[in-house]
Amino acid sequence: MNNIESLSDVFDLVGCDVSYYDLGRNITPITPQQAIQFDRKQHAYPYPFRQHAWLACLLKPKNTAQKSVAELGVIWFVKLPLDESGCLNLGTRDHFIKSIVDKILLKGETAGLSDALEDSPYVFKPDQQRMASFHAILAKDLRQSPSAYFQDVVDYLSSDLTVQNSHWQTLGLQGMAELATRVNEPKYTHLIDKALCHAAKPVVSALCHALEHETLPVSLQNTLINQLQTEQDTLIQASFLRALSRMELNDALLMPLFALLGSLSECHNETLHPIAALAAKCPHWLGRNPQLLRIIMEKLAHREDGHIAFKQITTELSQHPETKQPLWALLRSGHVSPKLAQAVGFLFTQSPKPLH
Repeated sequence: MNNIESLSDVFDLVGCDVSYYDLGRNITPITPQQAIQFDRKQHAYPYPFRQHAWLACLLKPKNTAQKSVAELGVIWFVKLPLDESGCLNLGTRDHFIKSIVDKILLKGETAGLSDALEDSPYVFKPDQQRMASFHAILAKDLRQSPSAYFQDVVDYLSSDLTVQNSHWQTLGLQGMAELATRVNEPKYTHLIDKALCHAAKPVVSALCHALEHETLPVSLQNTLINQLQTEQDTLIQASFLRALSRMELNDALLMPLFALLGSLSECHNETLHPIAALAAKCPHWLGRNPQLLRIIMEKLAHREDGHIAFKQITTELSQHPETKQPLWALLRSGHVSPKLAQAVGFLFTQSPKPLH
């Protein structure tokens, strides 16, 4: 027990190899080097989200032949707090490790590994869409075949989407997530492009939420930007922004974003959907463009909701390393509207709830 000083030591104790995935802002594989660095507090956690590390840990017994995802063993979903420097909070991490080791020593390695997170305060449960995307990404990384739901989605998107019918209602999220992981394969790129332009809105939304975890080819980026400029449904606008969230901000994207946000002094309830998507999924855009950040904060400050949305978005952005400094530079600036200055004054009057 004295030699167990990191998560890696725990997995060595039970004879498991571990693969880490970040499930915070997006689903992203974590390299072995990154894992060692944040595990031993040599570097900050690479993908902070709401001041936590959201980890999926795939545990596989050493020297075991690769099997299907379902047979691999154990997947842990662990949420660990980060300190002010963005590193793992060592006190919390050590408490988490001790609780795991105690259960493993009590129940034995096999049973203990499966039950180690039972009643743990560090466990989180991904929502249905994120779980579908994680399983799709994991299966593709392990070179597993897609599920039956995948072919259902391909068949639907290969049909005439201009004919209105209810066939889309039978499609599974898993199939759309598996299609998204194949976004850079030309035959599937074409189907996704077709879906974004012509599929039923629920299909478009679900597909965009799966695409947010992928790096899109330029052709699809252009399609999404074009759709963003003509779409009037703010929920679908938010979905398009999520799908584009791994793209770097450029002039082709910036102009449509300014047009989408519109007036500084108007922020209706529907407008909150794309603003929330920008804050939660695209903070790197806001960090790179102070004018984009200012428009959002001005719009929120002009809402007649007691500054609730303003506080929620400020909390979200102040916890992200790329937007923290630009945000506070803006809020401390003397070159803001009276409404924004007033909203800043109310920032600390109550504890805001997290943005969802």
